[in-house]
Amino acid sequence: MTNKIINYKELSEGMELPEVKSDPITRVQLVDYASASGDYNLLHYDESFAKKTGLKGCIAHGMLQMGMMGSYILNWAKGGTLKNFKIRYLAPANENDILTFKGKILKKFQENDEKLIEINVLTETQEKRITTQGSAIISFNT
Repeated sequence: MTNKIINYKELSEGMELPEVKSDPITRVQLVDYASASGDYNLLHYDESFAKKTGLKGCIAHGMLQMGMMGSYILNWAKGGTLKNFKIRYLAPANENDILTFKGKILKKFQENDEKLIEINVLTETQEKRITTQGSAIISFNT
């Protein structure tokens, strides 16, 4: 993504946000997030435990994925302010998955003299498995 400030006038309904791929999710990342969040569920960092529950391995925290999605949105929406952000978890993201973040502008509108867009976003793995889906409303000054 670029460092260019987004110009609201250049945005249009149906416009797609650039796709961005993450680095592979690592065990260190999962352990660090467990420490930061206080979520020490073994599913996130103990592979043998995760496999005993029927998973293929360790899975990423849902809120870690949400944070990654929030970063994707804000890195794209330079100059904008995130007003609303919702996300649903559809499938686990596993250790070593590479996530692709995608988005599309659904609506461009003004409300109370505020320039707004509504976008939908999703995350999919290298296997094309959709792990998260959501929406956001972003306000722009330019």
